[in-house]
Amino acid sequence: MNEVDRDVSEFGAAGTDEFRTAYDWESTAPSTGVVEAVSEATNREQLDLPQLYGALDPDALDSLVRSSDGPMSLAFSFARCEVTVLNDGEVAVKHSSTDPQSE
Repeated sequence: MNEVDRDVSEFGAAGTDEFRTAYDWESTAPSTGVVEAVSEATNREQLDLPQLYGALDPDALDSLVRSSDGPMSLAFSFARCEVTVLNDGEVAVKHSSTDPQSE
């Protein structure tokens, strides 16, 4: 992915532990964006993260986000984070100490 496809916001903006980034869903699959965002937010290699499929079906995520006509957001737990994906390209990642997903 090149920098044109993505816009990264500051981690910890406004005193939070939330990481935000934005993608162009036409050039980057939402499931790929989620893994990249969580990897960056947690300072872990993508291959060190659990499989996204353990949290949700990546193909269903891609289809849902790309086919939504109106505003849409989906929140779920993944890799000890709360992840929110918006169909406008935004991905927000917040560290969660209560995530039941295994590492």
